[in-house]
Amino acid sequence: MDDAERIATVILRLAVENNSKFVRGKKRAKENIERYCLEPYGMKPLASGNYSLSILYRNEEALDKTVHDLLTEIRQEAEMRNCIIEADDWEEGSERRW
Repeated sequence: MDDAERIATVILRLAVENNSKFVRGKKRAKENIERYCLEPYGMKPLASGNYSLSILYRNEEALDKTVHDLLTEIRQEAEMRNCIIEADDWEEGSERRW
């Protein structure tokens, strides 16, 4: 098995919404998600409103774990601001989706 480090370009479509009409926090949740969750992966906002992330990995299992951990972190950040997320990610140039 080849364990050389590679970089996956992962596209993230992310929607952040307040979890009820009685709370606010969507703007701050999105700012925090971008700053704390996405910037470590070289976040680049795309014209489509999606994000391009560069994720370093050694094998497919490591990439899966990193993406799943990132989605969990994004979800927790949103929940701290009384928000929910809807997210889709896919690896650019492949059929891989999470």
